[in-house]
Amino acid sequence: MRAVLPLLPLLLAANARTEDLPAFGYPDSAAAQEHWQPMAGSPPVRAETLADGSTCLVLEAVYAKEGERCGWDWHAPLDLSQAGRVAFEVSCDRPGLVRTIGMYFGTANGWYPTYWLAPRESWGLRSFGLERFGREGEPDGWDKVTTFRFSAWGAAPGKCTFRLRRMRTLSPDPAENLLRNGSFEVPGVGVPYGWGSGHWGVGDLPWAADMDLWRRHFHLDATVAHDGKASLCLDNKTDLPLLRAVSVWLAPPWGKAQQDVPKYTLSAWLRSDQERLPVMLGAVKVEVGRDWVQGVARGVAFAGGAAVTIAPQAPGKLWIDAVQVQRCPEPTPEFHPQPDDEALNVCEADVDWSPPRRTAEVAAGRTVTGPTPPAPVRIDEHGRFLVGGRPYLMHSFGLEFVRNLDILDLVARSGFADVCIQVQPGVSPAELRGYLDRCERVGLRLIPWLDGRIPREQFGEMVRTLKDHPALLCWYVMDEPSGEAGLAEAAARLRLCKELDPGHPAFINYLSDRLTQQAGDLFSTDVYPIPHGRPTDAIQSVATMKTAADKRHAPVWMWLQGTGYAYWMDREPTPRELSCMVYGSLIAGARGIYWFAQVPRTKECFAEMRALCVELDTLAPVLGSLDPAPATTCDAASVMCRAYREDGRTWVLAVNTTGNPVAAGFALAGAAGDVAVVFEGRRVPAQAGAWRDELGPYERHVYRLAGQ
Repeated sequence: MRAVLPLLPLLLAANARTEDLPAFGYPDSAAAQEHWQPMAGSPPVRAETLADGSTCLVLEAVYAKEGERCGWDWHAPLDLSQAGRVAFEVSCDRPGLVRTIGMYFGTANGWYPTYWLAPRESWGLRSFGLERFGREGEPDGWDKVTTFRFSAWGAAPGKCTFRLRRMRTLSPDPAENLLRNGSFEVPGVGVPYGWGSGHWGVGDLPWAADMDLWRRHFHLDATVAHDGKASLCLDNKTDLPLLRAVSVWLAPPWGKAQQDVPKYTLSAWLRSDQERLPVMLGAVKVEVGRDWVQGVARGVAFAGGAAVTIAPQAPGKLWIDAVQVQRCPEPTPEFHPQPDDEALNVCEADVDWSPPRRTAEVAAGRTVTGPTPPAPVRIDEHGRFLVGGRPYLMHSFGLEFVRNLDILDLVARSGFADVCIQVQPGVSPAELRGYLDRCERVGLRLIPWLDGRIPREQFGEMVRTLKDHPALLCWYVMDEPSGEAGLAEAAARLRLCKELDPGHPAFINYLSDRLTQQAGDLFSTDVYPIPHGRPTDAIQSVATMKTAADKRHAPVWMWLQGTGYAYWMDREPTPRELSCMVYGSLIAGARGIYWFAQVPRTKECFAEMRALCVELDTLAPVLGSLDPAPATTCDAASVMCRAYREDGRTWVLAVNTTGNPVAAGFALAGAAGDVAVVFEGRRVPAQAGAWRDELGPYERHVYRLAGQ
């Protein structure tokens, strides 16, 4: 791991004034405990001397069950009225055990709170703008702070240790940039962190069918830069649709009322290979030539969910660099990085984009061909989803829209046997039949995701007229209903669907606040945690649904994140993060996986999806077996594992749920001889019911035991 120590000086150098706070810097535990008070049930704080001779504060959180809270209060009078930000460094030895961290500054009559997800295992810098803190009660002002509180809610039973050091305040920066990665320097795999082209993955042709073509026309250019080492290049041609650059959502600190939304200055340095290329910078047209020019849009109000859009209006190359969203009335000509960019650089430089170990044959994926054979679909008394009488492990490619049916050919060529398509209100029953007919031709089974805005009469016509189509897998009645009226409408449509087509399963995909209260023939939700969360965020949702689904003998399906560079997701999952979410979900009880949505922008992400198609097909009969399986354990706390028994053989699925490699020992009664590591073409020796293996960051292994 790269060290984070140089980051704080770099960040502080851009600020006029900093002030050390002694909260984390006590010489010994006795001195620390004089000022720190644990909340009920939390162990006392202690001080620890690091290798460089400095000290840090150690907070040990012990969780007896999911959802428990640990916390500690530091009591000292503080005047933070002149501060702009608070920064410190933090590590956590088991971040997978932590659901949420709360940080509070308290006064006599109320609190200023903010919340964030668990830190990394290695040291990382955290920086918080005071204006982004909320309010609980009636806090008396930043000049009257008496308490600092650090608290963390557990995601699972267990113990984890936080280490904190070097807490400081930073003076306000009037030219602070609110846009992450505005200079395109955050490391990645060729697609700029925090930037895309305005949607989830790519769904339009010709791009979706040839993402190498898209990446040639939307890419980082290390040979041209106004600031730093790279710029974003949009290379628009006359025979291709025009590409634009769109940032992920901004999160400026605005008031609760619309009239409180402040105005900002948006700027970007732009250059073209044309003499005069018209470019829309937000709502302002800028003429861009062969020399760098700073385009400016003043008085821009960024409301909730807003993004920066830079859109060429004609063919030609456009280089974009040093994009800023600032409060000052005029942009600074020099680039101001967003205050968290330095820490983000270090964090993303450590991200492992390599795939999990597997043979070349599995990595190559496969192609699905048609026609789709007709087969009865049902859910049996054990909660197994059966197609043609056999356990079926659904793994579906998600398409939020379809404008050209040729994209279904791509899905089949890429190895998917299932596709889930949002059927929008403008799609007629005849057009939906066209989707099904094309799916049948190329070998796909379709899950129609029926938009809740479709009139109920048309909804019923679709179900009634298409219920016997051989490519139909099941009915996706509604997505994410909310509120009393929305939930009632979803339930009514579910009843209508079951009346009109009792021969196919029907379900509703619910928000994560209804993981245990779901109608329908199966349980389903969606969680997209990367990069601001962890793969375990999705896995935990599966485990919660599984508890409720078992009572009804219903399968559990899970929407997983397959795209990024849009909305709140600054990048796509890496191959290892994808694999971890899949295998963790399977071990937790999922028997259906769908990817949201469209074709990923990185080749690494899509290649992992294709390889997983091969692996999941192999595992379908194993995970659907009713044979009693032996118990298995692992001595590494970060590794999930479970044994299965099928056709006289024992299989063990294991996955490392952290981003650090781990050496693990497995125990299973009777294990001896060579254990095959399926999909990887290797073996490990077992003796006396045990074997050991190495698992890389977020890596999965599938073991098949000899003589078992």
